[in-house]
Amino acid sequence: MIFKKIFSNSISLFMLIVFTGLFLQACEDNPASTETSDHAAAIGYQLEIDGDILLRYFQRQYTIDPDGNFEDFTDGNTIVFHEGNLTDGISDLITIRWIDENQNVFNLAEFGEEAGGDSGQPGDYNLEFDILIPGDRNNQIPADERPVAVDYDMFESTWTFRLQALQSGETDFRIRLFHLDHDDLVPVPFQLRVDLD
Repeated sequence: MIFKKIFSNSISLFMLIVFTGLFLQACEDNPASTETSDHAAAIGYQLEIDGDILLRYFQRQYTIDPDGNFEDFTDGNTIVFHEGNLTDGISDLITIRWIDENQNVFNLAEFGEEAGGDSGQPGDYNLEFDILIPGDRNNQIPADERPVAVDYDMFESTWTFRLQALQSGETDFRIRLFHLDHDDLVPVPFQLRVDLD
């Protein structure tokens, strides 16, 4: 009887350790180890338009318009694109810059460069975009129902893109830092709305 109780408690402890490890891993923004030099030290990012910060992501939190320069782009915690801040349905050029664990902002090399940016790492990173069903971090909105499309060419400019408004609607929008064959940074998505009415 005592052997059965010890065995049961051992199994319970083992399961607790396994599930705790899985939970902590699932909460990581940067699935790659920052201890190795072949992965970006990015654990956050900021989106800039003409050098002003539209959005900043750090420690799983978004700060929208931290300097108060984009009042016509925001509605609480939502980025809003509308005819007043679009030109022919297209946003201004948006630049992404990376944030390390000390909150230092840095640049990565352009795709295809041998080494560059602030890190001196090779340019084998690019962006991936997820236009997700609101409230669902796993499923993308079907292409014909999306409120936005992303105008992005990693060979032309790896760290800039534009958004094209397709129709009014909302999405949870995620930008991932992709490295060779895996993600280096998978942030939680932010809310984005297009108002064309």
